[in-house]
Amino acid sequence: MDELSSVPAPLAGSERASMALRMFEFFLSIWHDPNERVVQRRVFFLGCLLTICGMAAFTGAVPTREYGHDIFTMLDNGWRIISGQRPHVDYTSAWGPVTFLITALGLKLSHYTVDGIGYGSAVFGLLIGLWSYGVSRGRMESSPRILLSLLLAALVVAPFPLGSSPLISSHAMVYNRYGYALLGLIMLEAFQPFGVARGKPGSWLGGISSGAAAALCLFLKASFFLISLLLLGASVLLWSRTRQRLLGLAFGFVSVTLVFLAYLGFDIQAVIGDLRMAAGAKSQSLSAYGLIALAVFNSLHLLGVLLLALAGSLAVGAVSPRWLDFRLLFLGALTFTVDLLARFTSCQGDATPMAAVFALMVMNTITARQIKLPDAAACATRPYYAAMLSLGGLLLLPQLTSDLGGIAYGVWKKARPYNLAQVTRFTEPRLAPLLLYDGATPSSNGTIYTTYVNDGAALLRRVSGPGETVITMDMTNPFSYALGRKPALGGIAAAAYGNTLSDTHRPSDVAYFGNADIAMVPKHPALDDGLYVSYEAALNKRFRLAAETGWWRLYRRK
Repeated sequence: MDELSSVPAPLAGSERASMALRMFEFFLSIWHDPNERVVQRRVFFLGCLLTICGMAAFTGAVPTREYGHDIFTMLDNGWRIISGQRPHVDYTSAWGPVTFLITALGLKLSHYTVDGIGYGSAVFGLLIGLWSYGVSRGRMESSPRILLSLLLAALVVAPFPLGSSPLISSHAMVYNRYGYALLGLIMLEAFQPFGVARGKPGSWLGGISSGAAAALCLFLKASFFLISLLLLGASVLLWSRTRQRLLGLAFGFVSVTLVFLAYLGFDIQAVIGDLRMAAGAKSQSLSAYGLIALAVFNSLHLLGVLLLALAGSLAVGAVSPRWLDFRLLFLGALTFTVDLLARFTSCQGDATPMAAVFALMVMNTITARQIKLPDAAACATRPYYAAMLSLGGLLLLPQLTSDLGGIAYGVWKKARPYNLAQVTRFTEPRLAPLLLYDGATPSSNGTIYTTYVNDGAALLRRVSGPGETVITMDMTNPFSYALGRKPALGGIAAAAYGNTLSDTHRPSDVAYFGNADIAMVPKHPALDDGLYVSYEAALNKRFRLAAETGWWRLYRRK
């Protein structure tokens, strides 16, 4: 009886293996690219892309859990753009105009409400998704191509800080999301070979794409531009340096750069001066020890990336020259380095978007090889193929699912806001759609920050005229946008000590106060950034105290 009772166990195991095989075969029927479904797949992609961007537009200004001050950084600088001001030229900025132009477009589309933040991201996400889909044509199989394009679009529009929980809704540091998406486009073109002969249009157009993306990085955030140069330099040395691609890179970069320089009045000295100031301030908070510690802390992630690269190189090496094995391993290490450097130079959490891009590129390479195998060989390598796709999924899914989850959560909270009776609302009509919830950082979010803005706006309406310009001695200036006033010339896009300025790297007194008629000095700063200490003498020299409340001191120019 004991021998007979032991028979079903192997059978059960065999049945489970058979079921797993059938499930994998079903997955492959969707994953592989059937030529007769080209139109359906394009419709599916466009439908998914429009849904993702439409959800971002519906959410607009997401009900915010943390870093509400960052929203006002976007609103103030977008409003400056609309009012005719330019970063670097008319005021100091650690960032280029790209992010603020996107916000300005969103504000225009939303008739100047705070929902314009979501509108702008939705438009840029749509552009990035279509851009990725176009560049990956001829480079990627259909399914990886669709997934990569949707990944980058979701990366742009997801309304929570990178590396945080998708439930911590906020538009904070959205420029990091934009920068990663541009790096993803460069990585796709630079390291995913085009499937045509050398010298054909794919090489030329791909070079234009990466050159344009690198230029956008330059006018977005300098650290992302330096990383883009690292990617492009590695691609030219080890992947593709055809004459057509090099000309395309130069043409794309120069064309976009000239457009932005023309917008900035070709004031290159102002641009360089702002970037040098930001770099000097940032360097004081960075150290080699911090970079090493971050690398050690993420060593497990490096192991996963290199394991996928090694497994992929073994498959590629079976049909390609041996040295390609080392290129793929190098690309894995480069991907980890890019994620590491971007995190080290940015205010963000534990996120690795480039690892997700790399995973899709390896999955695409293995898929393209598997499709070309004869049926017998393809059947024999099914277990290895399944393991490769699973390993790639482990690097891809955390980023993709968190971004999609954050987008869905933002829509849900916008449609069904909770605890409205306990939420302090903004009194200015332009700010009405914005909800700030009490959370981990109450000084720059929730009731405290909302009251801070409401009290200052009420004071300004009471003792100043609509034609008087305002500067705020805190990280952000919420009042020009909130009151619909013309912004003052001068000031800084966002004042964050140790990040955008420091005691030794900051705007001059003249550049900081500009032509402002009124200086608002908070009694309870949203962020203790040391501005008052740095500029107290210049403030008292140029302004006199005119009014005050429990939250603010209002100084009028002498």
